Amino acid sequence: MFRKIMIFIFLPVVSILIVSATGFNTFVENGEEFRNAKFGFPFPFITQDLEASGASEYEGGFPDVYELQMDFLDHDPEMEFDLTNYILSCITFYVCLAAFLKAFSFFLLKVTKVNE
Repeated sequence: MFRKIMIFIFLPVVSILIVSATGFNTFVENGEEFRNAKFGFPFPFITQDLEASGASEYEGGFPDVYELQMDFLDHDPEMEFDLTNYILSCITFYVCLAAFLKAFSFFLLKVTKVNE
């Protein structure tokens, strides 16, 4: 029963939380990527024009790392959200977590049998 709860409730929730909380930094190499920056991990699911959203006040050069620009006073950044890539990212994390936990439990079983 615990295993089913873990696989069907806990792991999907953890996968969604990890995908939603990470991946909001991107490496921009040139001006074209600056105007069409993609955010998200492992598959980019948010696209934003950093130049139009107020990040163009940066005086440095490329390449550089930028964060997702949020609403601040007079700036109202536009973002495009790709639901397909978001779901694909969540599924990828779910499969990786499930495989990791399966391998970890297999390893623990082997170690405990050797020590007995």
